[in-house]
Amino acid sequence: MDTILTDENDKRFLELVNELDRGYYERIGNELSKYDSYNEFKNPHVVLLALDKGIPVACASYRAFDDVSVEFKRVYTKREYRRRGMAYNLITQLEKSAVKNGYRFSYIITGKNNKAAISLYKKLNYKFIDNFGQFKDDNVVICMKKEFK
Repeated sequence: MDTILTDENDKRFLELVNELDRGYYERIGNELSKYDSYNEFKNPHVVLLALDKGIPVACASYRAFDDVSVEFKRVYTKREYRRRGMAYNLITQLEKSAVKNGYRFSYIITGKNNKAAISLYKKLNYKFIDNFGQFKDDNVVICMKKEFK
């Protein structure tokens, strides 16, 4: 398995993101459309892809949240590659990149019923925080934060 550092314009990344979004819409429905503008690629993303024999099978990205923080976005692993630690490894590598680029904190916003993601983020030492910004009164999502050491 190889990893490649790229950006939000990489077609391989966009294909995985489309697959991720289709899965969310199938499970949750059109209620998700209220998050579409938040998930647009308005800001540059640092993207890490996992490739199996050149084929993209997992991804994770972050974008600057503010001067000292990043937000992890679009973490996804194809179904047949799950439970192998790929998402954990991608996020760990991206966290090192964020630290190297001077960031001190990271945020995650995910669905409150996304048990697999929440378990992953807890394993990575993210802590629950109060919902903020446009998510302040949103009871569908949870917010988490990590301070880099």
